[in-house]
Amino acid sequence: MNDLNVWRNFQVMPGDLDYLANMLVEHEVPRTLVELTQALIAYRHAQLEALARSAQAEYRLYRPAETYQVGERVLFPHLGRQSGIVTAVRPGANPEYPPFQVIQVRFETGETREFAASLTLEHPLNAVMYDDNLSSSPEEIYATYGELIKAQLQQALATNRQFVAVADQWFLRELLLEIDPVQLNIVEAILDMANGTALPTEAFLAELELPQEVSRELQIFSLEYALERDDRFDEVGPTGKALWVLRRMEPAAVLEVPPALRYVPTPYNRAALDPTVLALEKQLDDEWSEIPFEGKLEQPLTLVLTAPHWLSGTLPLTPRLARLFPTARLTDHILFTFHDALSGEDFKGWVVRSGRYVSGLAEFYARYQFGIGAYLDLAQGPAEGVITIKGRPIRGRRGDWLRAVQVEGDRLIFRETRAPVTCETDPLMAIYVSDPAALRRAAEANKRTPLEALVDDIFVQLAALSPQRMTHAATLYSAVNLVRRVAPGPLLAVLTAKPHRYTMLGDNYWALKE
Repeated sequence: MNDLNVWRNFQVMPGDLDYLANMLVEHEVPRTLVELTQALIAYRHAQLEALARSAQAEYRLYRPAETYQVGERVLFPHLGRQSGIVTAVRPGANPEYPPFQVIQVRFETGETREFAASLTLEHPLNAVMYDDNLSSSPEEIYATYGELIKAQLQQALATNRQFVAVADQWFLRELLLEIDPVQLNIVEAILDMANGTALPTEAFLAELELPQEVSRELQIFSLEYALERDDRFDEVGPTGKALWVLRRMEPAAVLEVPPALRYVPTPYNRAALDPTVLALEKQLDDEWSEIPFEGKLEQPLTLVLTAPHWLSGTLPLTPRLARLFPTARLTDHILFTFHDALSGEDFKGWVVRSGRYVSGLAEFYARYQFGIGAYLDLAQGPAEGVITIKGRPIRGRRGDWLRAVQVEGDRLIFRETRAPVTCETDPLMAIYVSDPAALRRAAEANKRTPLEALVDDIFVQLAALSPQRMTHAATLYSAVNLVRRVAPGPLLAVLTAKPHRYTMLGDNYWALKE
């Protein structure tokens, strides 16, 4: 008999939390959510086994060949070990069967059902053997329903003041060591001397003189709990191990979203976007797109450098890139290492989850003179917490005809010009910028310009550069993002919402209607 279905509707009971609390008191060691979930499954499994043994002693097992009396208690192992009381017995009526009885059973749930009894025909339930053990082991239960039970337990722990969490570990509030302000000041001084280097929690223990009779695990947990609640400290570890820095020593682009990346959602009719347009949105891979990433992540992963990230020295944290970068921690800022595959040098990178970007690339872009539209290749590095990054420089600088932008007053002016080409670029997305500061001023001046007006002005100019008087939607997306952070969806909706103004020619090329 398979009893796995019993766990499908699992609910955390108050007694479960009492059991876990007693376990934490006994061992005085914080436990991860996975460990607590496995412990709870083993506890409840043992309870069910004990209940099964007692029920089997108290109840008669249901077998169709046996005879039952009103008032008898019957156990139905094949129905998830439900039990009930026989409330009525009557003759059965089926000319194809020899004489038999029908018993009516009221289950503990209140449901009433009828079953055959005194049936002399062969039936599988007459021969099956039941033992006192449940057929599913705690390991099988966790493999099947572990994620569901873990989510239920996490919610129950989070809403119970008895428990506290640090990262993925849990312990009891009343057993935490008290970390006083003087000890926190010592930690600040140690990090100050580290000059921005992230340090593990263990680096502070020797200077704090915590009670030695308390386990090291509890010392670390108590200190991390106190550090998390002090705004001076930021936990930035890329893996399961906590690393700490002083928040005031983090780069400005980590503490505050760069202006070019500040995104204000724009309402639009997404249902109006046809499959061709949606396919382009997926290809553009914008961090504010509404399309999730599904399937296997191929490495190296290639992306195109867009204007907002070129101006900010960042990369987008799209659903696809989030599979590559270290984002398993629940902290907002995650410090990791970039490995430059061309030079062999390493440099710091920062994941900023709330802003959906990765910071730390300004000097890297400047070193190779990468511009808007440059191809970048990324992959997992040689060690955990390391990401390999590589552009595609062209040997020997050369000039080529590119779209270029200048700022006249507060307006963007697009022209074709001969510009230096230093790397492989996406021809649809590449735009040469000679004065980034002017772009920033234009963005500030146009932040209240309606998106439709901005799109129309830029569309007209881009179309004028083409003999066919058309432009690709990816080019328009790249150009508009020079001064306005906009996701593909709202931008493409502007085109589809005005069929009297714009017409799609195919393959995401658009033209103006005269």
